[in-house]
Amino acid sequence: MFKKALMAAAAFTMMVSSAFADGKIIVGSYAANPPWEFQNESGTFEGFEIDVATEAAKRAGMEVEFQPLGFQALFAATSSGRIDFAISSISINNDRLKTQSFTQPYYDSDGTIVGKDGSTVKTLEDLKGKVIGVVAATTGEAWAKENADKLGISEVKSYAAQQDLLLDVQNGRIEGGAGELAGFQYAIQKVPGLKILVRIPTGERFAMMAKKDHELLPKINDAISAMKTDGTLAAIHKKWFGAEPDAGTSTVTVMPIPAAQ
Repeated sequence: MFKKALMAAAAFTMMVSSAFADGKIIVGSYAANPPWEFQNESGTFEGFEIDVATEAAKRAGMEVEFQPLGFQALFAATSSGRIDFAISSISINNDRLKTQSFTQPYYDSDGTIVGKDGSTVKTLEDLKGKVIGVVAATTGEAWAKENADKLGISEVKSYAAQQDLLLDVQNGRIEGGAGELAGFQYAIQKVPGLKILVRIPTGERFAMMAKKDHELLPKINDAISAMKTDGTLAAIHKKWFGAEPDAGTSTVTVMPIPAAQ
């Protein structure tokens, strides 16, 4: 019985490590999360983080295989070794660092105010007396409700869809829209005459997640450092968001592997 138990344990260990033993990294992804990751009509994975993971694996001398999973399922899949890494705009936080490991971050998920090219709004204080829009039940709505009185915002108008909000900004019905930076950067590439007016730091950062102390973590992290240093990550940012990353953000700044506090 003891011998069988040892054999079973060895088989499980081989199964868990086999994902990268043959020179391939298995990356799980919630594949309905543009611009971060999604599957096109042919089923091919695309997106900002798909490009990051593909390039990092290449620099580590390995191929990458993407597996579609639900967002919550990603955490169990890394812990069990079913996948080596997970991507899906996953925020680094202290609770997660107690049970998972992360590469250094590669994107600062800040909030923003988007508006017309000719808007006079350059700071949050310039929103005084202005009407801004938000998409209902988003972090943008929560931020606007929390800060409307403090900033003197005259009205917070709620929308069911981001496209409707952006059309009202474009047509001058509202001064701007509050929401998540990446989503607006991605969307306004298709809406002429709009730009990011104000960036609102949140401290939230995205990275690739793996099981605790995964043996490939240092190698993939070094690859991400090199991608920041030689401008590859900045180019991926420009490709998906239509803008250069801001100086000092985690997209261009080499950082250590995060550790739990």
